[in-house]
Amino acid sequence: MKKKAWISLLLLLSVLCCLTVSAHAEAQLDYVSDYAGLLSDYERQSLSDEAAQLSEQYDCGVYIVIVGDYREFVNGNIETFTEEVFHSYGLGRGESENGVILGMSMDDRDYDIYAHGDFGNYAFTDYGKEQLADSFLDNFRRDDWAGGFRDFVRNSGELMRRAKNGEPVDQWISDEPEEHFGVIELFICLIVGLVTGGATVGGMKKQMKTAVEQTRASGYVPKGGVNLRVQSDQFVNRVVTSHRIRREQNRSGGHYGGTTISGSHGGSHHSGKF
Repeated sequence: MKKKAWISLLLLLSVLCCLTVSAHAEAQLDYVSDYAGLLSDYERQSLSDEAAQLSEQYDCGVYIVIVGDYREFVNGNIETFTEEVFHSYGLGRGESENGVILGMSMDDRDYDIYAHGDFGNYAFTDYGKEQLADSFLDNFRRDDWAGGFRDFVRNSGELMRRAKNGEPVDQWISDEPEEHFGVIELFICLIVGLVTGGATVGGMKKQMKTAVEQTRASGYVPKGGVNLRVQSDQFVNRVVTSHRIRREQNRSGGHYGGTTISGSHGGSHHSGKF
């Protein structure tokens, strides 16, 4: 009897373990989750594999979640939705849960980039997230979903690569080499300037030598005489109005714009419309 009891107990524990594993599996979220049907199975799997590889390489998760309407899941805005998805599903890697997630809601064409964790916030700065959004928004406006998500994944990898090298993208980085003038170039420019200026001044001085001082006032009067009766001065008022053009901050995504805010879990957002 005792043996049968032990066997029954082991079977019960096995069933409970299977149920626990099954429930845990259901709670997992893939690197790319498309609930709006924008991607084919091949496109989704290809993007998910690439995101998984980058996440493993830099120990910082890269995720995409696409839904029809975020308001079906949360009471709030697109930022609330993306942040809740990230933390409800336990996304991110490492102790500080490093990661970045792109949330998409098709109903009102909302997007949000949420970065979390020590390295996540270091790699995905406010400026970096703006540049990241600019890289895929042009695709989304053409309904090129696969191309836009691919740009997000690959440029996320580039931001993480630069951060790993101690050079996070926090300002514009030009690919064109800067031009620097050496001492010789500056000396040549100085000599050329002196020679050109000297020749110009010398020519002007030479032309002034033709002037002869007049001893009589008639020498300064033109041959036709001076007619003061028909001479008049006209003044025209000119009003110039200048307007200062304000530079809008935190713009990304063309005319739709974008907004950068801090999250409630130690992360940061950049959101807008596409």
